[in-house]
This record gives sequence, structure tokens and C-alpha cells, in this order.
Amino acid sequence: MYELDQITVSGDARSMGRQQGEALRDRVQSLLGHRLNEMTNYLADRSVDRMHRIEEVGQTCLSRLRDWDPEGWDEHMGVAEGAEVDAARLLLVLNMTDTRDLVCWSPAGDDEGCTALSIPPDRTRSSTVIMAQSWDLNRGDIEHVVAVHRLPDEGPETWSVTVAGGPTLIGMNEHGLWVGTTNLKTSDVQDGIGYMNLLHRAIRQPDRIRAAAVIESATRIAAHTYWLGDQGGAVQLECSASDVIRHDLAADPIVQTNHCLDAGHQAREPEAASVSSRHRFDRATALLAEGEFDLEAVRGVLSDRSEGALSISRHPEDGEPTTTNACLIGIPAERRLEACRGPADQGHWVRLPFVRSG
Repeated sequence: MYELDQITVSGDARSMGRQQGEALRDRVQSLLGHRLNEMTNYLADRSVDRMHRIEEVGQTCLSRLRDWDPEGWDEHMGVAEGAEVDAARLLLVLNMTDTRDLVCWSPAGDDEGCTALSIPPDRTRSSTVIMAQSWDLNRGDIEHVVAVHRLPDEGPETWSVTVAGGPTLIGMNEHGLWVGTTNLKTSDVQDGIGYMNLLHRAIRQPDRIRAAAVIESATRIAAHTYWLGDQGGAVQLECSASDVIRHDLAADPIVQTNHCLDAGHQAREPEAASVSSRHRFDRATALLAEGEFDLEAVRGVLSDRSEGALSISRHPEDGEPTTTNACLIGIPAERRLEACRGPADQGHWVRLPFVRSG
């Protein structure tokens, strides 16, 4: 069983960053090397010689982050100082699925991605919204997964599961606000803010409405979906760099994997949806079509292995480049957040508790 390491940091943003960098220094440095190697291989596989652009892209992203979210920038700089790594390169690799598209857009396919879902109150045993997600990416990333508990001097207490040295990826704050994401690809990329930094600012908001406004109004680098839920409901934003398609949770569950569902975004996809993305979307949709759900039932969805390497739960032993690195389930109305490192059926699930009143 994969165990999920946890770290708690407190104070101002710079101090919280330094605490993470110092405590996770070896893993941050390892992640930096690992992901730079992955990016090199990604471009080499497509016969693209543009690794020389990474310094330019990293510096541009760092500068834009400082202007857009000074608090997030300050925490990132603290991580880089504590881990003794270059801040621009670290930002580049943390937002790798965005920044590599910016380094060089390529039409070649891959099976990276995640499976995210939102279940309305009428379909849950607790009569409250349930949010859930698997996080799938490079097989080597699983060694760098951590849960970060932030207790800032100002702003809400948060939990997020991310990579060592990274800002928020998937998580919840003390108000019960859930944030998550799945990767998409569209051809309209631009200089802007990386997806993890968008989520890191969104999780500091008091509710899904203001969190959605953060994402919608930002200059985004590339395409992603963003999932925002609280005790009042949930919002899914299917975003390219230039457009946002909003879906508010209604009577039926919402599911998305790693291909666009909006026709306008589909027209900008430079490649067909991967077999993995299609299979995971169809399977999750079928599993959520009937019945009522609680935490155990949702864990069952995330644990699905009905189609081997094409299943929702993607195992390292499948031998594919992509595996499930972590899974989370949240009940915003109860401020309940549970997570595991690795696939849902191979990881040790833990509850990530809030200590403030919310």
C-alpha cells in the first residue's frame, strides 16, 4: 500500500514556502531533474529541438505570477530558497502540462490525464455534494506526491495533495471549498498563469463563486478543466487559454477525463482523444448512471479495474508511461477530505483533518 506523507506549514507565505522547501529538499530537487528529463524526452519523441526555450518560458511565467498573485509568488520563491533550486525552472516543471505546450505545441498523442467527477445531493446518501478525482501523470511522479497542510497567518487553512514543492493541485479549504483539475489540449496557448498557480489562488477563496471568478478572469497558459465545489453546489469550467465553458452541477453527475466535451474546444484539439481518455470517461459515466453514492461507493468508482490498462485506476505494473499518482474525495458540507497516494485500490486512504473552525 502506498503511504501518503503529510507536512504542515504555517506563517506568512514566504515562511510556509521555505518550510516546504527545507523539509522536502531532496524530493523537490529530484522532481526538478525528473520532470526536466520528461520534458526533454517529450520533445525528442516529437523531433522538436526547443529545449532552449525553457529558460525564457520559466522566467516569463515567474514574472506573470508575481504580478497576478504576489502571495502565491512569495510562497513559490520561499520553496525555491528552501530547496536550493532555481525558482523559474521549478515553476516551469510544476506546471509542466501547460508549459511544455508553450515551449512547443505538438500534434502527437499521449495518454496522460485524470478522471474527475461531481455528484449532486440527490444522488448521495448524505444528500450533499460529493467531489472526487484521480490524478494521473508520469509514472515517476508518484515518488514525489505529498499532502501539504497550510495554516497561514492570513487566509483560510487548506489541504492539498500535490508534488513536493508544488502549490495546490487538488484540495479543500476550511470553508469546505474543493478545487481540482483535469488536463486538456487545445491549440490556443499563450504566455500566462500555470494551472497549479490558478488553483493555488482559487483555494484561498471563501466559496465556489469567487473561486470560479479567479479562473475565468485569469490569463491562462493552456487548456484544463477546473472543478470547484462547496456546500451549495459545484461548478466545472472547461477552459482553453482563450475561452471558458461553464457547467453548474444540476440533477446529473458531471464527469470529465482528458478530452474536450465542448464542440468549440473540440475544433481546436490538435489530436483525437486518446483511447484511455475515452474509455475512462465512458466507464465513469456508466458507473455513475444509477444508484446513490457515499465515500465508499466513490472509492469503488476510482478503484475500477474493469478494462486493465484502460481502467480508471491506472497501475504502475501496467507498464504504461502514465499511472494514477493520487486520489481524493471530498464532502464540502462536512469539510471532509480523504486522500491516498497511488491508485485508489493500492493506496492507504487517510482523512486530512481541519483544525480551524471554518
